[in-house]
Parts: sequence; C-alpha cells; structure tokens
Amino acid sequence: MLGVAPGVTAAELERAFMKRNFALIKGKSGAADVPQPELEAERARLRAAFEKLGAHLRAVEAAGAAASRDGTAGTGVGRGLRTPPMNESVAASSAGFGDPALQKPPRTLLTPPVLTARDPADDEFFLLRFDDWKVNTFVPPLLLAVTWLITISPLGFFLKGFHVWMHEFGHAVPAWLCGFRATPLPFGWTPVEPEYSHFVYWGLLLLFGLLFGAGLLERKVWAMIAAVGLAGLQYYMTWRMPEHRQEFWWSAFGGVGGEFVLSTLCMLFFWVQLPEKFRWGGCRYVFFFIGATTLIAIWVRWGDVYRGIEEIPFGSMINGEDDEGGDMNKLMDGYGWKKAEIRRNYYVLGKWCWVALGLMWLVFALRLNRVADWVVGKVGSKEEG
Repeated sequence: MLGVAPGVTAAELERAFMKRNFALIKGKSGAADVPQPELEAERARLRAAFEKLGAHLRAVEAAGAAASRDGTAGTGVGRGLRTPPMNESVAASSAGFGDPALQKPPRTLLTPPVLTARDPADDEFFLLRFDDWKVNTFVPPLLLAVTWLITISPLGFFLKGFHVWMHEFGHAVPAWLCGFRATPLPFGWTPVEPEYSHFVYWGLLLLFGLLFGAGLLERKVWAMIAAVGLAGLQYYMTWRMPEHRQEFWWSAFGGVGGEFVLSTLCMLFFWVQLPEKFRWGGCRYVFFFIGATTLIAIWVRWGDVYRGIEEIPFGSMINGEDDEGGDMNKLMDGYGWKKAEIRRNYYVLGKWCWVALGLMWLVFALRLNRVADWVVGKVGSKEEG
C-alpha cells in the first residue's frame, strides 16, 4: 500500500506515507465539506499501515541497540574495566551497522525536506469557493439586496445598457439555437438571418462538447448536465421545431422573455461549479450582478404592466411606439395574443423565474447538492476499480 522496499528506513517510510496521503487528498472529488467515506477509509488504511511499519522499525532498532550494548559490555579486558558511554548518535549508527534496514542516510544539503501535505483549496479565498456553505447560503441574498437598492436608486440609470443588451441576447440566443446567424447589438437591434448556418450549428455544438469534456475531466457534474441539456435543446429547435415556432421564439417572444430567462440563468449559475479554465469562481459574481439588475428591472416594469399602472410597451426602441414591427405588435398581429394574455404570460414567467431561484437556493442551503457529488464519487470509484 505504501510502495516501499523491504530495507526501508524510517525517514523513507515517512516520506512515502506523506506522498501517498497527499495524492489521495489531491485526487478527491466533490465538495470539501461533504463527507466522503471511501476517501476517509482509504486514508485510515494508509495511516494504519504506516503506524504498523513504523512500530516494527522502532522495535527492530531498539533490539539492535540493546544487543550492541550487551556485546560491548562483555568485551572488557579486565573485570574492573568499563567502556565509556557513547554519544546517542554514535550508538544509533553503530546499532544499525551491518544491517541496511537500520542504517539512516546522513542528512546533507541535498537531502529534500519532508513536506506536510496540504489541500490546495485551503489557500483559496473563501468567497471564490463553491463548496463553502456560508457563501452559497448568505452571499446570493445579500448580493441580490444590494443590487436591488442600486437598481431602484438613481444609479440604476447607468445599468440600463445591461438591460437593453440582455433583451437583444433574448432574440439572439433562440436564433443561434435554431441555427441562424444573429448579432445582438447594444443599442436595441439584433439583425437575424433566418437561414440555416453550418457555422452556427456546429460551432455551438463544438462549444457544448468542450464544456462536457472539461466537466468530465474535472468531474464537474453540473457542467456536464448543462452541456447535454443545451445540445438537446439545440437539436430540437434546429431540426424538430416548425419554422413559425422558431420565428415566434427569436422574433416576438424572445426579447422580453430573454430578459427574464437569461438573467435568471446568469443568477442560477452562481451555484454551478464550471471547469477551472472558466475562472468562474470570481466571474460568477459579475454575471450574478448583471442578471440580478436585469431581472429586478424587468420584474418591476411588468409588475406595473400587469396591474395596469403602465401600458404594454408597443413599438421598438429605435423607431418608437408607432413601429409595427415591435415585439408586442408581433405577438398581437402575428400570433393572435390579446393584451390580457401578454400581461399575464410575462408576469407568470417572471414569477416562475423567482421560484427557480428560490429552489436553487434551497438546494444548496440544505446541502442537497451533496447527492450529485456522491453520485460522481461513486462513478469515479467504479472507473478506477
């Protein structure tokens, strides 16, 4: 288990134990605060083997030292002669003389120091940790409250650019998933080419595959689930969805709907541990803030629309309220929606977005995410076995 030779010394045995123990800690999967019985059992067996071999070496060394003292006492020339006591280091070296298993290598300037194994996660700033229960439970509500105060304050004016761009991504993302070229521009316009593009379809599929592969290598189960779900959605929207439904999602419903859905996804991914190459530990705070300010703004606006305080926003941002090509105009003229349906559907969509955020928060606050970590640990142990 320790991988040592029969003639190992105590120093070599300790270095072998430290090396194996550090390998087990470094190769662990799942959250740091999640109990991992298999890992703990393996480390316990490793320590037991180390202690047993260490006790054996100490016993052999003590027996050799006692035999050496007895042999020295019986070699005097006269009965009254006594051999002067030796220094402990000399006694230890002479006790192991002739026995390679008991000889300790002398320490020189080239002798490597014995390092104590450390978990690399201990050096990480705690706000960047995904497995910290306090971060997952208390930081999102606090960050949401701060974002709410900023959004409803005069400073919220400087965040409207994010809201407009999220609206345009609401048009572009469904178009991309349908295999169309789309360019979300930050001034309220998204040109879409409603023709199938190999570059868009296979480019997105390649990105989903890379996300899945990185998640598989690093055992990030949420990244793998997201990649599979997005690839399945892309296949359905490109090859199975009728053209008039495709146009409904990217042309009419997607703008305001994207403000609700995409902003919610930006916030939900705060709890999702993406592969290390994404540097998601710090970037997730930026995405959460952008998603939160967009969701708060669109929720407040459509709450007023639903209660009749504000009118439905007909027209477009560039051509004004008289533009018949606006999103709400298309829903009424092209798809037969009534004003009451527009108010209700978007308001209900917003409510479900808040419900999804609340459920995600509960999953991590109650530590139910450990189930996924347990499944990944089981799968990984079976593959290694």
